[in-house]
Amino acid sequence: MYRLVQEEDAEDLLECYSDAASIPLFNSDNCNNDFNFQTIEEMSGCIRFWLDEYAGHGYVRFSILEKNSDKAVGTVEFFARNESVEGVGLIGVLRLDLISRLENEGVLTEILSMIEKEFYDCFRVDAMITKAIPTAEQRISALLNSGYSKIVGNALVSFNDYYMISRAAVQEYNRKLHK
Repeated sequence: MYRLVQEEDAEDLLECYSDAASIPLFNSDNCNNDFNFQTIEEMSGCIRFWLDEYAGHGYVRFSILEKNSDKAVGTVEFFARNESVEGVGLIGVLRLDLISRLENEGVLTEILSMIEKEFYDCFRVDAMITKAIPTAEQRISALLNSGYSKIVGNALVSFNDYYMISRAAVQEYNRKLHK
């Protein structure tokens, strides 16, 4: 489950954003910090920044809530790029930050499925891209098994290690699944 990030999430999210095993997996491309926080004050300041960005229509940051405890265990950031790409359409950028104890293929696949069910329509995008560094084996498996493909070259994004899924690919995957 997810909901808009709240300042009250600071203590829970600090566990994620101070987790030495999680930090290398965070996508900080085009960001002004590396999301390595060690104090409640740093985490609270970041959450306020995220909420300001949301209020200014820059992007939205959701807290990922653990099923059994409703504890915030990570975040999902999403925004739609301003320009459409020929042959792809409008692209949404997904950042998924998760505490390391939950960084496994099953949990990641569940989160990706939840996102795909709603984000195409909510954000009016035709495709989504997200980053997974080569050492993030569980994340890469979840992406590939969810229908994402590795982006080759820099035509869609000027950074390395990105994966993409399109609405059309999801529809085709679902058709094959239900045959």
